[in-house]
Amino acid sequence: MDRLDLRAEIIPGVSAAGFSIGQHLSSIPDLSEPNLVVNLQEEREKREKGLKSININEALSKSDGWICQKICSDSEKLDGHKVFYYKDRVVLLHFNSDDILFVIFVFEGYQGKFFDKFEIGSKVSDINEYFELEYDSGDEMHYPSESSHVKGIAFYGAEESLEDNAEQKIIGFCVHNWSLQV
Repeated sequence: MDRLDLRAEIIPGVSAAGFSIGQHLSSIPDLSEPNLVVNLQEEREKREKGLKSININEALSKSDGWICQKICSDSEKLDGHKVFYYKDRVVLLHFNSDDILFVIFVFEGYQGKFFDKFEIGSKVSDINEYFELEYDSGDEMHYPSESSHVKGIAFYGAEESLEDNAEQKIIGFCVHNWSLQV
């Protein structure tokens, strides 16, 4: 897989949106020439000097293709990472400093399904009929419980537990392999 597919099946720990976890950036032709590249360090330096910098949120809201954000951080986990955004955050691809894809996020506008049933707008709580979910307040996502056979996926909802809001809808999916982050 190496081409954007907004209808692609969501496979935990494996793939979504036409891309595969573990894939190298160079294997994805669509990302070789993004519409815009934003280097966070350069933009920070511009702001510190009182110069006009790129407003990433504004750029994303106007984008009709891919935008690349280069991350420069004191955190070894994040330094050198790249995030590619498709349109206004319909798809996000997060690459580590070795240009290996380790997270695929999909949000509103994505039409693919998980288990051929769950999609953006489905109730988060309905997933509990297949496996138990645990809410991580740090990530603000619902993950399959430790005892679940399903790994490598998380569900965005209303940024609160199901106990606090059982009616929340899925607003995004996160397919991941956190061990590839560094």
